[in-house]
Amino acid sequence: MDKRRFVINLVSNFFSALSGAGISFFLTPYIVSHLGKEAYGFFPLSNNFIMYAGIITTSLNSMSSRYITISLEKKNIKEVNTFFNSVLFGNLLISLFFIIISAIFCLFINNILDIPANLLYDVRLLFIFIFLSLIINVSSAVFSVTAFALNRFDKLAVINIISNVLKLLFIIILFYFFTPRIYFLGVVTVVTALYLFYANYRISKKLLPEIHIDWSFFSKSALTLLIGSGIWNSVLALSNVINTQLDLLVANHFFGASGMGFLSLTKFIPNIIQILLGIIVPIFLPEMLKAYAQNDMDKLKQNLNLSFKAIFLVVLVPLSIFFVYGDKFFGLWLPTQDAHALHILSIITLVPFIVHGTVETVYHVFVITNKLKIASFWGIFIAVFNFILVILLCLYSSLGIYSIPVAAMISGVFSHLTFTPLYASYCLKQSRWYFFIKIIKGLLGFCTLLAVAYGWRKLDLIDIHSWITLILNGLIIGTVLLIITLFMKFDLQTITGMFKKLRQKVNL
Repeated sequence: MDKRRFVINLVSNFFSALSGAGISFFLTPYIVSHLGKEAYGFFPLSNNFIMYAGIITTSLNSMSSRYITISLEKKNIKEVNTFFNSVLFGNLLISLFFIIISAIFCLFINNILDIPANLLYDVRLLFIFIFLSLIINVSSAVFSVTAFALNRFDKLAVINIISNVLKLLFIIILFYFFTPRIYFLGVVTVVTALYLFYANYRISKKLLPEIHIDWSFFSKSALTLLIGSGIWNSVLALSNVINTQLDLLVANHFFGASGMGFLSLTKFIPNIIQILLGIIVPIFLPEMLKAYAQNDMDKLKQNLNLSFKAIFLVVLVPLSIFFVYGDKFFGLWLPTQDAHALHILSIITLVPFIVHGTVETVYHVFVITNKLKIASFWGIFIAVFNFILVILLCLYSSLGIYSIPVAAMISGVFSHLTFTPLYASYCLKQSRWYFFIKIIKGLLGFCTLLAVAYGWRKLDLIDIHSWITLILNGLIIGTVLLIITLFMKFDLQTITGMFKKLRQKVNL
């Protein structure tokens, strides 16, 4: 892997994610205090409906990056244009379908969701704007593939940073100069969607001017190939939606807008983890695709192993701190809410992340090797199992709102410790224990970090009563855990080399 390109991609993606997370961090308590948790809950719920729509778009878009990347690797520009235009015009047809469905949903929204009467008008407008942004994003989805295929995630990150700045700017204008309304978030989403459309189009033309938008390049056979390969990704997307995106809808049905709103507040940290994974995982995917296209399995495994270490460093280290200090975080962030309950709900939600987070990139093995059929069937099985378990717990247990994350935890951990590592090993023709060993090492490493963080809290050397003391404490224990992780995950020669390079940079 090009180390310079890797570092550029990593840093730029990090700042892109940081800008988005920062907006959510400051916006959430503001909306909760001004509009209430019930109103806030409808915003993540509306975004979940975008995930539901993704079940349909995934079949076409998920494999476009694979085929365009491989076509570029073969320097077959005509084939690149064929796949590009086939995806573009296919997405436009899908957008027309979404326009009809969205109109029907928004018209009868009060019959579908439990919405307080005083929020009905605002929630309807929120969903209208969210669906409009969905249509814009679907229509322009293929324009971001070029930067992916050429491994220019830094370009995509810059676009995302600018979009987040625009988002923040419009949020400040709307919420400061006008009476706060929940549908303002939908308006901002449309504005950023239009910018992303424009920016990705320009980047696409700049990075790969050989691409031309022309109906003559449209190919039914290419479209059929993409959908045929991607249909199993759609099945996987369906299982993912059932596992992770139906929780707010279920909470709305069983526990009303209030229960849904409270559960939605626990989404912040899992979303941050997903963002961090979104930073790390895509950086390795182009190189892994190229290695597979060249039949270089050693290079593919090398990139996989490097990705596991990067994920542990960037995701599991901060997660171990949150597991110990999450109650302090929620107490400062949302002082009007039950910090202890939010912390427990978040931990239950995050347990499956601890298991599969150690080998997150393993899921892309199914895409790279184009062996998605069996993985998709398993995904549906786990999703149905999870859904049935959620309903049973909501109906017959005394867990209340805890029923939803508990069911997801049971089904998620079961799947991550059985099928996923076994089938990934089979796809790469490795020993069945290949990924199990890496998961076990990752879990042992996380438990070590957790024990150190908990021991530090028991010492009670810093009285955490403000953001300054919480951040100071986090920096101290975070540095300790970072050093421990470096020695756990990297050999002494690599660590020495890293410090030498760092010292040289500092001296310069």
